[in-house]
Amino acid sequence: MSLKLLKHAIYSIKPLPPVKICYLIKSEGNQIAFNEMKQLRAASIIKLFILAAAYYEEERGNIELSKQVNLPDSDMAGGAGVISYLSDKQTYTYQQLLELMIIVSDNTATNALIDFIGLDYIQAFIKKIHCNNTKLERKLMDEKAIQLGLENVTTCYDVMLLLDLFTEPNHIMPKHRQQQILTILENQQFNSKLTAFSSYDSDIKTFHKTGELTGAEHDAAIFQTADKLLKAVVLTEGWANNGEGQQFHQASGAHIYHYLKG
Repeated sequence: MSLKLLKHAIYSIKPLPPVKICYLIKSEGNQIAFNEMKQLRAASIIKLFILAAAYYEEERGNIELSKQVNLPDSDMAGGAGVISYLSDKQTYTYQQLLELMIIVSDNTATNALIDFIGLDYIQAFIKKIHCNNTKLERKLMDEKAIQLGLENVTTCYDVMLLLDLFTEPNHIMPKHRQQQILTILENQQFNSKLTAFSSYDSDIKTFHKTGELTGAEHDAAIFQTADKLLKAVVLTEGWANNGEGQQFHQASGAHIYHYLKG
């Protein structure tokens, strides 16, 4: 399958309004895109920006991810993750919190990292890498902030800039930091969307992060084979049932899988 055929295949399964579909897919020097500049609620995709900002700040000597932190009950956040559900809350390093934030999308870990790095520093990093339509305005599961109209938002274009930062030579993220990030992304435990087919094929490596809110289903993934590298960002919102959104991601992922195997 060519990238042109992949474009037609994914466009052919695009749902009707009010569902909003945005995607940007890059491979072999070419790309296909649809609504890639449209701003949507970021959900847990925002955690990719926190991950990158953490390593950027440590590389500059501003923070030490080996530092330990004890998380009191007052810091527990609901939703995704495991920390808040453990019977014995432990002491963690911030490096471990980074891993939990990505691998199991832990919201408690995420909020602790926002406090540690600093929301303003994370937003400054986002601006530095020219992700001009991405904003981190609140912590995860912060209902008061949501009621005040504060929201974390991003676009496919901005998330792709971040994936490029993880995979291509640049002056922001040195190679050893890229490798740390990719190792964490490769250990992702949620594989029910774009990677639903590829994650079970030993010939394909996948590095990705999902995100979801009521009505919203997202995935940002890097696929690597012996001879191909494909990066895909798919952001969707407006589903009456999130299961339908996951099915769209799976169908898109199936087309990506056939492209990679072709």
